[in-house]
Amino acid sequence: MRELLESAGCRIIFLSPYSPDLNPIEKFWKNMKRWIRQKIECFQGLYQSINAFFTLS
Repeated sequence: MRELLESAGCRIIFLSPYSPDLNPIEKFWKNMKRWIRQKIECFQGLYQSINAFFTLS
């Protein structure tokens, strides 16, 4: 594949390995899911608990 792409004049750029530990949005989702799991019984359902997370946090 590399030879085919390079023969067509394409340049291959390799991305660094993905690490959820380095991605801030992953930390946000982790904290949000933890909060919802702890508080979901206080609400009528998932939608209400998600809404409360964004309202109260």
